[in-house]
Amino acid sequence: MTCFTMKTMVVTLVMSVCAGGAAAQDRPPQSRPEPPGRHQPPPQAYEDCRGKKAGDAVQHTTPEGKVAATCVESPQGLVARPNQPPGTE
Repeated sequence: MTCFTMKTMVVTLVMSVCAGGAAAQDRPPQSRPEPPGRHQPPPQAYEDCRGKKAGDAVQHTTPEGKVAATCVESPQGLVARPNQPPGTE
């Protein structure tokens, strides 16, 4: 290969890498999926803490019945967190 051909290949390679990086920056950030085992609380968990404050004890209503819970702060507002994990009572 000639020196000119090598330089052309190197320049082409560098430009394609730079263009790929610029294209990646144009894309909006993708939201990260919830880690396995994590989920958002049901709407009823927020309703159960309406008018309460963090640390208040409440009865959280679930499809299986009522469970003892405590109101805790979350990014979306006050929410009832069961005192016992599901299935351990």
